Amino acid sequence: MKALMKTDYGPGHVEIRDIDRPVIPAPDWVLIRVMAAGICGTDAHIWQDKFNYWPPVTLGHEFSGVVTEIGANCKRFKAGDRVVVEPQVHACGVCEYCRSGRMHMCQEKWTLGWRVNGCFCDTVAAPEMFLHRIPDGVSFELAALCEPLAVAVYDVAEHGRININDFVVVQGSGPIGILAAYMAKRLGARTVVLTGVSASEYCRFPAALKLGADFVINVQKENLPEKVAELSGGKGVDCVIETSGVPSAIAQSIDMLRKGGRLIGIGIPGDKTIPVPWKDAVMKSLEFYFSMSTSYTAWDKALCLMQADAGLLRQVVTWTGALEDWEAVFQSLVEEKNIKAVFVLA
Repeated sequence: MKALMKTDYGPGHVEIRDIDRPVIPAPDWVLIRVMAAGICGTDAHIWQDKFNYWPPVTLGHEFSGVVTEIGANCKRFKAGDRVVVEPQVHACGVCEYCRSGRMHMCQEKWTLGWRVNGCFCDTVAAPEMFLHRIPDGVSFELAALCEPLAVAVYDVAEHGRININDFVVVQGSGPIGILAAYMAKRLGARTVVLTGVSASEYCRFPAALKLGADFVINVQKENLPEKVAELSGGKGVDCVIETSGVPSAIAQSIDMLRKGGRLIGIGIPGDKTIPVPWKDAVMKSLEFYFSMSTSYTAWDKALCLMQADAGLLRQVVTWTGALEDWEAVFQSLVEEKNIKAVFVLA
């Protein structure tokens, strides 16, 4: 089968190769025919050599598909079922994190698309326990958005905290930022402000305004603290959802928060350490919520939202096309000319 692979270490080294189709490796695993696969920023970062990976490896971890074969011990799914799959395909099952329902934090976790072969191909093998059934009315292209929406559900609704009538600022206009703005509004935020740069004006700001943002601010053209002070009546921000990972934006988030405010940290900085106004955070008694990956429960909640808001959430998918067009669409995502791109593989 054809697969889009990272073939070696270093920038570039991505190409389509012919590889063997996987077989079921254990009785509790299934095979899935990939129907649609979303391109994550992580995939572009691996292309650019800015994220960990173990080559040669098939890229991709956001996908939807149809179960084609099940192992002897599988009981919850059958051939023909439409599914999405959590990206981890291995966890120890016995550590503190696994036993407390946090397999996504297991030290032995292996993830599709950088540790083991991912979904930019026609067939994926995965443990049955990580499958979720796609509800009626949700297309394969939209269902491929489930992983980033589950991130927003977990980080904003489950692990973080948004209160009714909150004034919320979302830092960053990528897919996670736009979906976080959608979640904040869904949870009852009074005002949602989303930030971005000049490139965001092309397609990301318009989509954010449709999905729940009340205001969008280009930080390259406007003074963000002054604008937020104006919009909040000088009271400051109840909650900042930081998705950009930009050090200056993280520091600015702390400055904008009112006393007792909350910072939900999602974006990952490029550097291991960054300057943070820690004293200000302490003096303001701020609350911090940091998250990585998703929970099991966030996936079915994300699918429920997709069924309820299919037309709205479809605005996030701005490109669909073939695997052969990977390089051009990767570049368009780096340049913010698309929001979420989806390979249609069947």
